[in-house]
Amino acid sequence: MQKGTGGAEFNNLYASSRVEVQPQIDFVAHAGAMGAHAEKATGIADLEARLAAARGRDVPTVIVIDTDPYPGTGAGGHWWDVAVPEVSARAEVKAARAAYEKALSGQRSD
Repeated sequence: MQKGTGGAEFNNLYASSRVEVQPQIDFVAHAGAMGAHAEKATGIADLEARLAAARGRDVPTVIVIDTDPYPGTGAGGHWWDVAVPEVSARAEVKAARAAYEKALSGQRSD
């Protein structure tokens, strides 16, 4: 939501934190070490197949899949609204405000 209103993200992801070395966590190995049946899915179809197989197991199952934290599907929405600032020195915020006002004016004219 920060980026969607023209703001700059700040520490939303571990990768953008100030650390010297980013950790490389093997979630499959970690879950397996804790006693779960753990595996990695390579895509959506593979995830669906692994979910179906997991339903037949009598042990906890962890299915890991790589995701991209930035793009969204546009579906779902949210229950709160983050206003776009009216005043800012950031070009990104000004562009977001212009788009917001254009969307509002389109709603009013319908």
